[in-house]
Amino acid sequence: MENALKVSNSQSREQAPAMDLVSIKDLFDSSAKEHQQQTKAMLTKFGEAEVNASNRILYLLRGLKEMFVRNSEERTDKPQEHIHRHNFDIRSSKAFSLLVGMGIVCSLSIWGNIELWKSKQQYADDALKFRIIRSWGGCNVNHILWLNDMFDIHRNEEAIEWIRQEADGYDRGLKALSDSLMQEKLKVEEILK
Repeated sequence: MENALKVSNSQSREQAPAMDLVSIKDLFDSSAKEHQQQTKAMLTKFGEAEVNASNRILYLLRGLKEMFVRNSEERTDKPQEHIHRHNFDIRSSKAFSLLVGMGIVCSLSIWGNIELWKSKQQYADDALKFRIIRSWGGCNVNHILWLNDMFDIHRNEEAIEWIRQEADGYDRGLKALSDSLMQEKLKVEEILK
């Protein structure tokens, strides 16, 4: 805690060189736009496939309904001995098509959920990158390359956890500093009254 105050006091005495973060912001913005376009394209493909599968299933269900209506009209009202036989033939084209359609819909749903999870993970990683860059007080090209290597190219969970701890520590230090400054301000206002 004292080290954080010393660091913040030494930083306030020394003028830190102004860092131009516009290029980094543009890089993150272009990356986010590209990722958003890819996500929209994947969701559009998923939606079209799901609509096609749903239409096929509805077509099969209509065919089954018509078959049941025809069978009920052809039936005679003579009393019959009730023999219940349930035969499910997987080789039947209708049953097979229904199973394949349901399998495709389930597979696409699972794939869509995985893609959404990856997108959410990417947004969380980007937010953590921003927090660590802010805690460093800016960065250079080597820092950005290192961050991309740790998060995207050769994902290193230990390094990511260390980055998360550093960013959390910086945020806690800022909060403590803010709280102490607020208390000092209140004391000064109280004295001046």
